[in-house]
Amino acid sequence: METLASVAVSTALKSAIRYMDVHNLDAVPEALSACIRSWVKIKLPEALRDAKQALDANMGNAAKQTFLLSMAQAGIEAAKEATHPRQINDQRYDAEYYR
Repeated sequence: METLASVAVSTALKSAIRYMDVHNLDAVPEALSACIRSWVKIKLPEALRDAKQALDANMGNAAKQTFLLSMAQAGIEAAKEATHPRQINDQRYDAEYYR
């Protein structure tokens, strides 16, 4: 069973990779990793608060989706912060590295 933290980071990472693919961006792996950690820490309290409100209203699926969407947004923000335009012949920092 995955922990809440691993689900949060995994969701943020997948979102960041997708953002990078769509916008043709690359990132230094260490920089992207640091930004993801930072953004997950920023978004986590609000995500947990929102999910708890949904659970209190007997909306379990909404709680899960709210949490996942908040972590996806964290990944997008991290990708915006840590990326640069992909170079045509530069595959060192390709999004494929993260898959």
